[in-house]
Parts: sequence; structure tokens; C-alpha cells
Amino acid sequence: MTGAAGRAGVLPLYPQPGPERPLRGLYLDHDLRGSGGGLIYANFISSLDGRVALPNTRGVFGVPAAIANPRDWWLFQELAIQADSVLVSGRYLRARARGEVQDLFAAFHDPRYSELRAWREAQGLSAWPRVVVLSRAVDFAPPAGIEASRLLVLTGASGAVSAGAQRLRVAGAAVIAAGPENDIDARRVRGVLSEAGCGLVYAVGGPQVLHLLASGGALDRLYLSLAPQLLGGERLSTLVEGDAFEPAPVLRLHSLYYDQTTHGAGAGQLFACYAVGEAEDVRERG
Repeated sequence: MTGAAGRAGVLPLYPQPGPERPLRGLYLDHDLRGSGGGLIYANFISSLDGRVALPNTRGVFGVPAAIANPRDWWLFQELAIQADSVLVSGRYLRARARGEVQDLFAAFHDPRYSELRAWREAQGLSAWPRVVVLSRAVDFAPPAGIEASRLLVLTGASGAVSAGAQRLRVAGAAVIAAGPENDIDARRVRGVLSEAGCGLVYAVGGPQVLHLLASGGALDRLYLSLAPQLLGGERLSTLVEGDAFEPAPVLRLHSLYYDQTTHGAGAGQLFACYAVGEAEDVRERG
């Protein structure tokens, strides 16, 4: 890592305040691979007023330019490189094919992240993770640059027997029904991922996917970068999009760091990690 993303350190604030440490390796040191099988974790960056995505001039939603920054993006890659599987939405793959969104698989091919790929190789992991897609409509092709055999699509019963599903199977992908008709049953997602051998799953599918995972008890950790800016805007995406949770998931602070590099008008961002419910406690005791 070079440039501004690699020079300044971060200050640990929780669970124990500590001396400054480098940004590089911050989330690799969380040792997600040693936390037990089947861990599912997500990651977002948000403004202080809760904006994780705003429309650009073409009306396409994405991370607001005002809060996107190379230091948060580096940590995104550290979380990605540890995963056995990266979970995205069908909407993302369709937008990616049109060139409208950032590359969520950059850690696995971009020259800037060669040291992370060396770390992955040293762990004995495959060069590429499995790509899990949650999508009611199976109307997309395998992502460019990714072998179809690495693709696992979770959809509803109707989607699983659609012409699009058959085309993917012929190409070498796996398509599994994880709900009735045109729906995905949130309560079945964790079990299906486990049965399919998806291992450590990094969920980067956006607010609707996060809602589905949380509502189905299929989320263990939430990483959240908090940029000290107010963005406003009437059209926006927040962390989760969907019906009110009943009951509301309980999150507890796992770790918190202050990024001393100035962001915006001289303020630093926060890097937080939350454990969801009791899942983390069980793994720590195990």
C-alpha cells in the first residue's frame, strides 16, 4: 500500500485503548479465519447522517464520493482477501456488467493488492473465492473474469427452474432454491451456505442483502467505517432496507479505531466492528 493510504496510523479505542498502529494489517489481525467455521460478515462506510449510497449524475446508486477514501477501501480489501466466499446481489452483477459500479473483487486481481494476494496464498487459500449471488431473478451472466464454476446462485423456487438458471448450470455454475416461488427465505440462507461449503462469507451485497441476512439470523459481524460528514439528499440508501425487524437484532461493539488521517475538514474517521447477537460469544467460548 502506497501514498496517503499507507503512511498514517490508527489509534485503538476499544476494547483496550492502545498506542498508534499501522493501518496496514488492521483487519488481517482480526484473524477471521480463526474465528470458527461459517462466519458471515458485512462491511459498509456511512456518513454521520446515515448515507451509505447516493445516486450519481446518471441516477446510479453508489458510495458517495464525499466519503469514499483509499484508507477505508484498503480495509475493504483486507476483509475480502480472508474470505472463502464473497456474497453479492444479482443487481450488483447486472450493474457491474454495464460498468456502473466499483469492482468488489479488486483484491483478487488488482496489482495494488498483490501483497494481500501473497498473504492469501500463504494461508493455503484458492486464488479466487467462491462468488455467492442472492437474486430472485436469474437473468445475469457469470461475472467477467470469474470462472462460472466458482458461481453459486441462491434464488427462489421459480428462479431455480428458469431459463437463466439453466444457462448458468450449463456454463458450470450452481443454482439452488433457497425459498418459495420468487422469494428467498432469510431463515434458510445460513443453512444453505453451510451445506454448500461456503466457509467464511464476506457479504457485500448492499442494504437489501444486509436486511435479509440480519432478519434470517445469518449475520455475525458488521464492519462500519463512519466518515465525519453530513451529506443530506432525499434519495439515499441506509445500512438496511426492508421491513422493521421483529425482534430487532442486538449488536455489541467488538472493536473501535480512530483514523488519524484528516478526512474532509480536518477530522478523522472511525473504524468500528460489531458482533451480532450471541453468535460471537459462542465462537469465543468454543
